[in-house]
Amino acid sequence: MKKIRYIPYGYTMRNGRTVIAQEEAAVIREIFSSYISGASLQSIADLLTVQKIPYSERTDVWDKARIARIISNAKYIGEGEYDPIIDEEQSEEAAAVKTARQRNTFKKNLEGINLLRDRVRCAACGAPMRRRVSNKHRIRESWECTNADCGERIRISDSHLLEKVTILMNRIIANTHLLLPRPKKRKDLSMAVQQISREIDAELERDNPSDALIIAKTVELAGQLYAESDAQLQIAASIARKRVSLMTPQEEFNPAYFGDIIAYITLGSGGQVILHTKTDAEIGDDENECNKDT
Repeated sequence: MKKIRYIPYGYTMRNGRTVIAQEEAAVIREIFSSYISGASLQSIADLLTVQKIPYSERTDVWDKARIARIISNAKYIGEGEYDPIIDEEQSEEAAAVKTARQRNTFKKNLEGINLLRDRVRCAACGAPMRRRVSNKHRIRESWECTNADCGERIRISDSHLLEKVTILMNRIIANTHLLLPRPKKRKDLSMAVQQISREIDAELERDNPSDALIIAKTVELAGQLYAESDAQLQIAASIARKRVSLMTPQEEFNPAYFGDIIAYITLGSGGQVILHTKTDAEIGDDENECNKDT
């Protein structure tokens, strides 16, 4: 096994000739079998990593890109100096599965992007962002701030954006405490609270204060203080946490989960994504700026 691969996984050099590496070939056959049977690229990669199957002398960590390259490599049916590891029927079946999944992924991506379309804001200024598509760039999709004074543009593919959102959604599902809103900073009493307080004080200073009026104003004051506190958000967070506790981590973007939990997302430089929940919490890939996992 080579430290750095110059020939495809599944083959090795012996006496100056490319030959099949039997242990690796067995892994390849299992990869094709699992993929054709319905396993995702990521789940196959995760399983091989858990099993500590070496990819090279340097690593036994697999990712879906490596699995995808194996699935798409025509050398495994025998090409030039390479002997066949799988038969053509398996290769064609895997290719058909790949095509079907790509079509299904496109449909799911379109559904997810349509849901996000009115819920993406600029991290720099907070203005809504508009999705653009251009064939002039390797990454066709981008999001442009609608604020002319800002002009921020973030280039990120639909698949990558939805993948990031899914990762953050799974983080919430695994850590429901992230839905708790940040404690609000203490602020001065509002004009409404001050006015009700003055009315109560004025009534108390009268020679014959009205107990009924004082009670009514006290109830009004309590209601106003409650409305201006984060108590309602705390209650909403408690309800949301119970709902999320019934959810399970997802491999793909789940529109229903997103709609239940997220109010909007912000996009920042470098493709940073932050989810803003309906409970006024923030979860992002930059934990220095968002709620942290504990």
